[in-house]
Amino acid sequence: MHIFKLLPIGALVALALASPEQRKCRPRPWGFFTNNTIYQPTGRESLTYPRYTQLEDGTILATASLSGHTPAYFPIFSSQDGGASWEHVSDLHDTVNGWGLGAQPALAELREPMGGFEAGTVLASGNSWSRNGTHIDLYASTDKAKTWTFVSNVAKGGAPNTTNGADPIWEPYLLVYNHSLVCYYSDQRDPKHGQKLAHQVSTDLKTWEPPVDDVAYDEYIQRPGMTVVAYIEPVKKWILVHENPKGNSSSHGSHYPVYYVLADNPLDFRLSEGQPIVVTNAEGEQYVPNASPYVVWSPVGGPNGTIVVSDADRSQVYTNRAGGAIDKWEAHQTRAGATYSRAIAILEKHPDHLMIFGGETFDDMGKGLLTPFTATVTNLTRLLDSPLCC
Repeated sequence: MHIFKLLPIGALVALALASPEQRKCRPRPWGFFTNNTIYQPTGRESLTYPRYTQLEDGTILATASLSGHTPAYFPIFSSQDGGASWEHVSDLHDTVNGWGLGAQPALAELREPMGGFEAGTVLASGNSWSRNGTHIDLYASTDKAKTWTFVSNVAKGGAPNTTNGADPIWEPYLLVYNHSLVCYYSDQRDPKHGQKLAHQVSTDLKTWEPPVDDVAYDEYIQRPGMTVVAYIEPVKKWILVHENPKGNSSSHGSHYPVYYVLADNPLDFRLSEGQPIVVTNAEGEQYVPNASPYVVWSPVGGPNGTIVVSDADRSQVYTNRAGGAIDKWEAHQTRAGATYSRAIAILEKHPDHLMIFGGETFDDMGKGLLTPFTATVTNLTRLLDSPLCC
């Protein structure tokens, strides 16, 4: 009887219709599994750029850029059992610009009161765009993502255009830090840089301090993008990962090489120098991960724990058990597929659980493949013990 109390109606129907073999293979709560479907796109839909946040009670909220609808919006899904089952809880719509939320969602949870919102409030951002501009806006939910309210505009840029010299903004990432909210993003508005990385800070969620540079290279054509940040507890350092394209050149064969920056706090990345993640594979060849990285840290793996990085082009992940030392990066194979701006997570209450979100690749967008939005959970301890790869 307990299973019928725990599972939502949709899951009960699916369970009743499943064959004995399908029931046996069904992901177990807080278990390890591969490519468990969160959402199956239909029609002209395609999902990329998955993002998530973990609530203090263990709930995982996940979303993605969903194409195929006008105006665009972000579907929000919830799991209370470590990704084994998912429920669609809401759709986040643009309610202020009339442009939709076209791409690049971001989620976070307040663990303390801020700006009149109580602890437990879920925050969401994204890029609302049209030919008239790009706006990074902030929304809040006080009921675990069931309903949403517009809070403030973080920043405004020009129309979406990746050509150097245009002035849009892109790719927000939210971090709650030091009793404030930090919004990182990619910024093309500075005429000295084709693109740079910046952040803005708010203590009340409504007003925002001026932008501060995080990564800005002297060479104009360099375009650092796609900020993601994590804390490495044993060494008391913060890590920022980003892609770093430079015209038509490549680094170790990657046209969008993944770089990382270490800093004493997440507001001072500008004081440190970025460096590429260089991996030596099983054959002794070196390469650099390519495009749209994501980074997390787990206490599993030794005295320094493990930094885990994902890129857009490969199924493997890249690990570092030496606090970010430049010569200590490894590659380990996973069963999850490549995804455009693939997100990864360490489950807070299960630090050996590495969750990898899946969706469509950049090259396959618009081809009608209907690749599902998925979650894979792999055992990080076993992964680190596996042979080096790729």
